Formats: sequence, structure tokens, C-alpha cells
Amino acid sequence: MFAHRGSSKAAPENTLAAFEQAVKAGADGVELDVQLTRDGRVVVIHDETLDRTTNFSGWVKDHDWETLRRLDAGSWWNPRFSTERIPLLEDVLDMLSDTDMIINIELKNSWVRYTGLEAAVLACIDRFRMADRVIVSSFNHHSLRMLHGMRPELSLAALYESGLYEPWVYARHVGVHAIHPDWRAIDEKVVKGCQSVGIAVRPYTVDDTEMMKQLIEWGVDGIITNLPERCRQVLDGRRMKS
Repeated sequence: MFAHRGSSKAAPENTLAAFEQAVKAGADGVELDVQLTRDGRVVVIHDETLDRTTNFSGWVKDHDWETLRRLDAGSWWNPRFSTERIPLLEDVLDMLSDTDMIINIELKNSWVRYTGLEAAVLACIDRFRMADRVIVSSFNHHSLRMLHGMRPELSLAALYESGLYEPWVYARHVGVHAIHPDWRAIDEKVVKGCQSVGIAVRPYTVDDTEMMKQLIEWGVDGIITNLPERCRQVLDGRRMKS
């Protein structure tokens, strides 16, 4: 179970506070989003613009790290998080390095085609020697194919939001090891079809208790959720009954 943008119902999304809450919630991993600053630093933020989650405005790509590092990335969620800042990917990897959590890094390179994002992310992963604990995902499947060529052993996942015919065939063609579909885009047949050829299935973003139970019944390999505490309760409840 992966905490979507950290434990984003307990703290401002994609901040160190949210990732700390995910650890406390018992999540198996975290999901986060990365983009590049104007001077090539890998920052953790979901939107391509700064308006929604900071006290600033404009595009992430148009500002240097020296500017972005000073922004308030928490007050929009709750004033008590006013000291939260946009973190670098390396900050998050460093924070989680002494845990056993899996880090799902989503490349936000669909609207903005960040040249060099793939290589910059790989450099961060290598710096912390965490390749065995990282999944790189993206809606930009050209980017995933590039990563497959650069580092074929790295765990890669294709994000998508609409029904895909025989996604296990497509996944093997692209060279990814998993699919991360919108939960509404799959059924049990998709789960079994993928797993029959070694493709993992981790749907997003699942916050409804009954849907969590349904997906677990189908045998998905992971669930991406805004509510890791709730998902942990569902998972632990099933273990107690079995």
C-alpha cells in the first residue's frame, strides 16, 4: 500500500511532513511527483504550476531552486504547516533511507517535457543507492521506454486512466514491470491477465473502503491511496480473518 503524495489527508501533499505521516500510518511505500527547476534540480511537487500548493505563482520550470526552496508549501493546507517547504527528491530519499519503504517516483513530464528529467532522477537514486527500493512511473510512456533503455533492471510502471485492451501485452511492449491504472479502468480479468505474465497491478487513487476490499479480493499487488491508515486497517482486518 502506497501513500499518495505522502499521507495527504494528514499533512500537505508532497511535503516531508506528509511522508513522515505515511511512515507513522504503516504504509509500505510512498508515491510522489517530481519535476525540474529552471536550474535542473529535481523537486517534489504535483502541479506544473505553483499556485495551488504554495504562496507563489507561475510555472515550476521557470524558477530556480534558490527561489522555490523558500516558498511556503504548507499554509494552503493548514496554517500550522507554514514551515513546510517544497522538498528536493534527494531530501525525501535521505529521509526514508533508514526505513524499508518503497518509493514510487512519478515523473510529471506530460504537460511539460522536461529534458533530462529521467537522467536527473536516476542520478538521485544512484546517489542514495536505492534502486532496489524505487519504482518510477509516468503517464508519459515514451519516458518509460527511454528509462528501460537506460536502466532495464529498474522497476517501471505505466500510469493510465482509461480502459486499455490487454494491458499486459502493452506493458511488455513498452518494457515496464507494472501498470498503475485508475481503479475504474480495471477488473479482475485485467489483474489476472497481467499477473499471468509477471506484470504487477497497483491501481490509484483508492480511498473507498469497499473498493479497497474488492481490489484486495482480486489480488492486486498494491493500492495507491490518500488514506493509508484506512487501507492498513482493511489489510490487517483481512489478515486477522484468514
